[in-house]
Amino acid sequence: MGFQWDDKYSTGNIEIDNQHKQIFAYLDELEEHIENGASQEWVEQFMSAVGLFTRSHFCYEEMCMRKAKCAVASQNKIQHSKLLAAFAAAKKRFERDGVSDEFLDQLRKFLTSWLVNHIMKIDVQLKNC
Repeated sequence: MGFQWDDKYSTGNIEIDNQHKQIFAYLDELEEHIENGASQEWVEQFMSAVGLFTRSHFCYEEMCMRKAKCAVASQNKIQHSKLLAAFAAAKKRFERDGVSDEFLDQLRKFLTSWLVNHIMKIDVQLKNC
Protein backbone atom coordinates (compact mmCIF):
# COMPACT_ATOMS: atom_id res chain seq x y z
CA MET A 1 0.00 0.00 0.00
CA GLY A 2 1.69 3.13 -1.21
CA PHE A 3 -1.03 5.67 -0.55
CA GLN A 4 -1.70 6.39 3.10
CA TRP A 5 -3.97 8.91 4.78
CA ASP A 6 -2.18 11.61 6.74
CA ASP A 7 -3.66 14.34 8.94
CA LYS A 8 -2.17 16.94 6.59
CA TYR A 9 -5.05 15.98 4.24
CA SER A 10 -7.69 16.78 6.87
CA THR A 11 -10.39 19.27 5.90
CA GLY A 12 -11.86 19.60 9.37
CA ASN A 13 -15.06 17.93 8.12
CA ILE A 14 -15.25 14.33 9.33
CA GLU A 15 -17.56 13.15 6.53
CA ILE A 16 -15.40 14.68 3.78
CA ASP A 17 -12.26 13.24 5.38
CA ASN A 18 -13.91 9.80 5.54
CA GLN A 19 -14.86 10.09 1.87
CA HIS A 20 -11.29 11.06 1.01
CA LYS A 21 -10.09 8.01 2.96
CA GLN A 22 -12.40 5.87 0.80
CA ILE A 23 -10.84 7.34 -2.34
CA PHE A 24 -7.40 6.53 -0.90
CA ALA A 25 -8.66 2.96 -0.39
CA TYR A 26 -9.72 2.82 -4.06
CA LEU A 27 -6.22 3.91 -5.05
CA ASP A 28 -4.68 1.22 -2.85
CA GLU A 29 -6.96 -1.32 -4.49
CA LEU A 30 -5.85 -0.10 -7.91
CA GLU A 31 -2.21 -0.39 -6.85
CA GLU A 32 -2.78 -3.95 -5.65
CA HIS A 33 -4.40 -4.95 -8.94
CA ILE A 34 -1.62 -3.33 -10.94
CA GLU A 35 0.91 -5.42 -9.02
CA ASN A 36 -1.09 -8.67 -9.18
CA GLY A 37 -2.86 -8.30 -12.50
CA ALA A 38 -6.10 -6.55 -13.37
CA SER A 39 -8.71 -8.11 -15.60
CA GLN A 40 -10.83 -6.19 -18.08
CA GLU A 41 -13.87 -6.91 -15.91
CA TRP A 42 -12.21 -5.66 -12.72
CA VAL A 43 -11.07 -2.40 -14.36
CA GLU A 44 -14.57 -1.85 -15.73
CA GLN A 45 -16.07 -2.31 -12.25
CA PHE A 46 -13.36 -0.13 -10.69
CA MET A 47 -13.94 2.71 -13.15
CA SER A 48 -17.67 2.54 -12.57
CA ALA A 49 -17.37 2.48 -8.76
CA VAL A 50 -14.80 5.27 -8.60
CA GLY A 51 -16.79 7.41 -11.04
CA LEU A 52 -20.01 7.04 -9.07
CA PHE A 53 -18.37 7.56 -5.68
CA THR A 54 -16.41 10.59 -6.89
CA ARG A 55 -19.48 12.33 -8.32
CA SER A 56 -21.36 11.77 -5.06
CA HIS A 57 -18.39 12.99 -3.01
CA PHE A 58 -18.00 16.11 -5.15
CA CYS A 59 -21.67 17.02 -4.70
CA TYR A 60 -21.40 16.69 -0.93
CA GLU A 61 -18.12 18.58 -0.71
CA GLU A 62 -19.38 21.42 -2.92
CA MET A 63 -22.51 21.72 -0.77
CA CYS A 64 -20.39 21.92 2.39
CA MET A 65 -18.18 24.61 0.91
CA ARG A 66 -21.18 26.66 -0.23
CA LYS A 67 -22.80 26.39 3.21
CA ALA A 68 -19.56 27.45 4.89
CA LYS A 69 -19.17 30.31 2.39
CA CYS A 70 -15.67 29.04 1.68
CA ALA A 71 -13.62 31.37 -0.52
CA VAL A 72 -12.47 28.49 -2.75
CA ALA A 73 -15.96 27.01 -3.30
CA SER A 74 -16.23 28.08 -6.94
CA GLN A 75 -12.62 27.10 -7.68
CA ASN A 76 -13.34 23.71 -6.10
CA LYS A 77 -16.37 23.19 -8.36
CA ILE A 78 -14.34 24.09 -11.46
CA GLN A 79 -11.58 21.66 -10.49
CA HIS A 80 -14.14 18.92 -9.89
CA SER A 81 -15.59 19.48 -13.37
CA LYS A 82 -12.12 19.20 -14.89
CA LEU A 83 -11.44 15.94 -13.07
CA LEU A 84 -14.77 14.45 -14.13
CA ALA A 85 -14.07 15.38 -17.76
CA ALA A 86 -10.59 13.83 -17.63
CA PHE A 87 -11.95 10.72 -15.92
CA ALA A 88 -14.66 10.39 -18.59
CA ALA A 89 -11.97 10.63 -21.27
CA ALA A 90 -9.96 7.90 -19.52
CA LYS A 91 -13.05 5.73 -19.32
CA LYS A 92 -13.69 6.16 -23.07
CA ARG A 93 -10.07 5.28 -23.78
CA PHE A 94 -10.45 2.14 -21.67
CA GLU A 95 -13.69 1.19 -23.45
CA ARG A 96 -11.99 1.69 -26.81
CA ASP A 97 -8.57 0.12 -26.11
CA GLY A 98 -9.14 -2.18 -23.14
CA VAL A 99 -6.90 -2.80 -20.19
CA SER A 100 -3.13 -2.47 -20.53
CA ASP A 101 -0.22 -1.87 -18.20
CA GLU A 102 0.24 1.57 -19.74
CA PHE A 103 -3.41 2.50 -19.17
CA LEU A 104 -3.33 1.34 -15.54
CA ASP A 105 -0.08 3.17 -14.83
CA GLN A 106 -1.40 6.40 -16.35
CA LEU A 107 -4.67 6.05 -14.43
CA ARG A 108 -2.82 5.52 -11.15
CA LYS A 109 -0.51 8.50 -11.72
CA PHE A 110 -3.38 10.75 -12.78
CA LEU A 111 -5.68 9.88 -9.88
CA THR A 112 -2.95 9.97 -7.25
CA SER A 113 -1.48 13.27 -8.41
CA TRP A 114 -4.87 14.89 -8.83
CA LEU A 115 -6.18 13.74 -5.46
CA VAL A 116 -3.17 14.80 -3.42
CA ASN A 117 -2.78 18.14 -5.21
CA HIS A 118 -6.48 18.92 -5.03
CA ILE A 119 -6.80 18.06 -1.35
CA MET A 120 -3.66 19.99 -0.40
CA LYS A 121 -4.44 23.09 -2.47
CA ILE A 122 -8.22 23.32 -2.28
CA ASP A 123 -9.99 20.97 0.11
CA VAL A 124 -7.89 21.68 3.23
CA GLN A 125 -8.98 25.32 2.98
CA LEU A 126 -12.37 24.19 4.29
CA LYS A 127 -10.74 24.19 7.77
CA ASN A 128 -10.59 27.99 7.64
CA CYS A 129 -14.22 28.47 6.68
